[in-house]
Amino acid sequence: MRKLLYIALFVVALIACQDREPDPINVPDWIKPRLAELENSGDCFDCRVQRWTYNEEYFYHLYCGYWSCSNCEVYHNNGSLVEWGVTVDPADFDSLKYRPVIVWECGDELD
Repeated sequence: MRKLLYIALFVVALIACQDREPDPINVPDWIKPRLAELENSGDCFDCRVQRWTYNEEYFYHLYCGYWSCSNCEVYHNNGSLVEWGVTVDPADFDSLKYRPVIVWECGDELD
C-alpha cells in the first residue's frame, strides 16, 4: 500500500512540475512611439515600462529613474493617460495594484 502511495505522489509531482511557458508579454503598439522617442533622445537611462493589474485591468507605468515624478506616465490598457483623482484614485491604486511585470527596458527591441 505504501508503494502505491509513493507512486501516486510521484505521478502527481510529475504532472504538477511539467514545463509550462507563460504567455509572452508584448509591448502595446500605442506606447511604442513614446518609447522610440525616449530611446532616440539619448535620455533613455534607467527607463522601463511595468504592467500592473488593478481592478481587473492592466495599467502600464512608464518611469525613468531620473524623473522627479514617480507616477507621471501611467496608462490604461487602451493607451489613455490615467487622470489621477478623476479616472483612478491614486491611494487606492498604490495599495491595490498587483502582479508587476517588466514589459520593456531601455535597449529592448520594440519590434
